[in-house]
Amino acid sequence: MSGARVCGAAVIGFACLVPAGTGPARADEPPALLPFAKCGTRFEVEVIESIDAAYLGDTPGDMGRGGDLAVRSNVAPSDDGYRTLGEMTIRIGTIPQVRWKWFSGGLTVEFEPVPLVRIAVGEAVWIDLNPAPAAAASPPAPER
Repeated sequence: MSGARVCGAAVIGFACLVPAGTGPARADEPPALLPFAKCGTRFEVEVIESIDAAYLGDTPGDMGRGGDLAVRSNVAPSDDGYRTLGEMTIRIGTIPQVRWKWFSGGLTVEFEPVPLVRIAVGEAVWIDLNPAPAAAASPPAPER
């Protein structure tokens, strides 16, 4: 028990020695100074969880986590996830949920898998940190 108090005191003492403005940012303040990732920036995540269904009516899903993110992402639900094997890249699923822990530089990404595509725990998959916007649909041709 006393070891925990000494450790806590050491952490508090360290925090007091860090000059103002140079320590870690607060979790409730977004990192507005980080640049956005360039379009086409691949970010690998390792699949850490795979479920068939967690409860009645649930759908299959996979979850991946990656770190060392030094740029702002522009990832949103409905973006795609991929896996590259040799020269072949396949779409593995669609993102329904993504969490950014910017203070630790990590992303946690959930995928709704494409049917009949096997994704195993421990596999490396990737997402585009800033997908190019979808081409705008051309307006219908005027009737003659």
